Amino acid sequence: MDNLKQFIFVIPVMVLVFSIATWMLNKDFAMIDVQTRGLIAAGASVFSGIISFFLMKGDAENIANAHRERQDAKRK
Repeated sequence: MDNLKQFIFVIPVMVLVFSIATWMLNKDFAMIDVQTRGLIAAGASVFSGIISFFLMKGDAENIANAHRERQDAKRK
């Protein structure tokens, strides 16, 4: 269950990094083949996902609890 809470934060980070890397590669390095740019962007997103998985290990529980408390406060 704890790993699932971490993936709630890892997946958006990976998507954000992939989209920004794709945009930057298309803007600045259009001469590189599309397939190579896609592999570079995918590698960057996987690398950032791994880094954020290990760095968010302790914070994922705290962030999830804070979010849960805000949701409970709205319902009352």
